[in-house]
This record gives sequence, structure tokens and C-alpha cells, in this order.
Amino acid sequence: TPPVSKMLLRRLSLPSLRCRVGAPALGRAGPSSLRSLSSAVPLAPPPLAHAPPTELGPLALNRIRDNYGARLKKTRVGRGVGSGRGRKSGRGMKGMAARAGNKGFLLQSGGQTSDVKRIPKRGFYRLKREYLGVNLQDLQSWVLSGRLDRPAADAPITVKTLFDNRLITLRAGVSGIKLLGRGGGQLQVPLHVEAQQLSAPAIQAVEAAGGSVTAVYYSPLALRGLLKPEAFERKGRLRPRPALPPPKLMLKYMEAERRGYLADLKPGDVVRPHEHPPHVDLSARNPRSALPLGRRRSDWEAERSGGGSGGGGGGGGGGEFLRLLNAEEELKVLSDWTARARIYKLSDQAIVAERHEEALTELGSM
Repeated sequence: TPPVSKMLLRRLSLPSLRCRVGAPALGRAGPSSLRSLSSAVPLAPPPLAHAPPTELGPLALNRIRDNYGARLKKTRVGRGVGSGRGRKSGRGMKGMAARAGNKGFLLQSGGQTSDVKRIPKRGFYRLKREYLGVNLQDLQSWVLSGRLDRPAADAPITVKTLFDNRLITLRAGVSGIKLLGRGGGQLQVPLHVEAQQLSAPAIQAVEAAGGSVTAVYYSPLALRGLLKPEAFERKGRLRPRPALPPPKLMLKYMEAERRGYLADLKPGDVVRPHEHPPHVDLSARNPRSALPLGRRRSDWEAERSGGGSGGGGGGGGGGEFLRLLNAEEELKVLSDWTARARIYKLSDQAIVAERHEEALTELGSM
């Protein structure tokens, strides 16, 4: 047997390295002051506050593993022909199937009618109206900081005011702004606002501060003409007129609780006359929209054609007004209609004035 060195014998006689802890050397650092491995004293580990159990059982956390086959190893493609998925990466030659994205398999049925065309469709798509939210705290901060030029005393803050001051940007598909009530408890500035949608907290906060709010509808074309009228002028197009809400939104803008702008509208009134473009003649109104209560369409057409009798006291004839209970009620209706005819300059104002004089004469003879 080969001779065994003294160093090897000395190492074999030492205890295990896992339970030996070398103590720091005393005195100055130097080769003579270092404690050698042979003089290391085995120290016991410090006691633990809560010693772990020696037997954890089969449900220990260190024994948790996934079931076999639960996690499949991802196949790496394009890593050489030796991997089995190299070169063409298993996609074959060129073509639609070798490209990324939709392969269009649902649109193909091998020459037959595809399922997309064969299966019937059900339901419909409802276009959702989107509104840009504007909080009361933002409005107040813009006014106090001077970023928002406040209009005249009675002029409201509209969507055009915010757009011209570059405080909002309306992208395509947005139907206007919605006034929200965040920061309404700290509202101190009386604001007069016109928005397309109003929240209940915003209405209460603005009115409590001494302001007013109104919900106004704009169609997409009318909103574009309001915000960017120069675009219509540049193309030589006439600016659109303000449109009434669609039937599904009409009742919402006619409710006084929602502060709709159509709440106080009367028959024959012009909706927002200050927003009509200059080329619109407001005097050219349909006279049938200003007919008084109890007016017959046949009588109206007969009078316009000249077939009515103008006899005093409202004698019989196809062109007469529908007789009311007495001359006083008829005079009242005629007076209101005369006022509307004077405002809108109806073409048959002379007929109304003539019948008004007849009613006055009849009332004086009673």
C-alpha cells in the first residue's frame, strides 16, 4: 500500500466540517495567530424558538408537485433541423397558413357555402352615445385661474366655450360633454352651464351655489358646425341648423327635472334661434304649425284658396273659423294667433287681422 501522508491522517481525524465553527483569532493578524483546522472547536447550533417537527408527513409544502403532464414543455421552433422544428418551424412552405395572424378558416368551407354566410344572424347593434365628463371642481379651478374666459353675465358656459379655450378635445363619436358633481361641495362660484348630459349631484350643487344648468342636444353634424364653423366656410358649405333630439331622447330633454331645454317649448316657437346660421330665414315658417286650438285643416286650405266667406259675425261657409263657446274665447284665441303671426310674419296675416276685426265688431254689438 502507498504511504499515507501525515496531513491526510490529520484531516481524517478531524470532526465533520458542517459542525465545526472556526473562532476568530486573538491578537494581531498574522500567520501565527490564525487558528488552524486542527484546533477548531465544534460548536452546537443556537437553539431555535420553534423547532420544526422532524416528521412533516406527505402533505408538507416541500412535497407539493404538479401532476405528471400538467405543464407541457414549450416547443422551441426555428432552432435547427436537429430539433425537429427547424427551418420552416413546422408551418410548411409559403402561403396564408405560414403567416401570423388570422388564417381565415371560418370563411372557408372547401368550396361550399361558408358558415358565416349559412348561419342566420340574430340581434342588432345599438350605437352607444359617448360623452366627455367635466367635473365641477375642474370648472371652478379653470374660472379662478383664468384659463376659462367667463362669458357675459347671462351667457352660459357651453361646449364651444370649453373647446375654444382648449380645455377639452372632442374626438369623433363623442356627442358632447356631461357635467359631473365631483367637487360640488366646495363650489363657491355661481356657474351657468349648458351641457348635453347632467348628473343629479351636479344639478343640485350648481343651483345651490346660485347658478343654473341646462341640458341641450346637438346632433353630430350640428356639433361639428358649432365647434368648427370655419371648416364649413372653407369648403363652401352652409352651416347646419340645430336639430331636435331623436324620438328616444325627446322626452329626456322635455323634462324639467333634468333641466331639458325643451321643457318650456310651446307650439310655434323657434328652438334656440341664436344658434341658427345667418342663411336661415326664421320668418319663413310653416303657417300650419301656428294654428290655434280648434282650427280645421280644411278650413285653412279653403281660406288660402279664397273659397271662404268673409261675412261679418262669422256666417256660414267653408272658410270660417271653428266656432267656440262665445265671442270672448274666440277673440282670445285670435289675439294669440295674431301675436304669433306678427312674430313669424305669416303670409296670411291679413286674413287673421280681418277675422280679428270681425270678432271685435261682433263682441261690441253684443
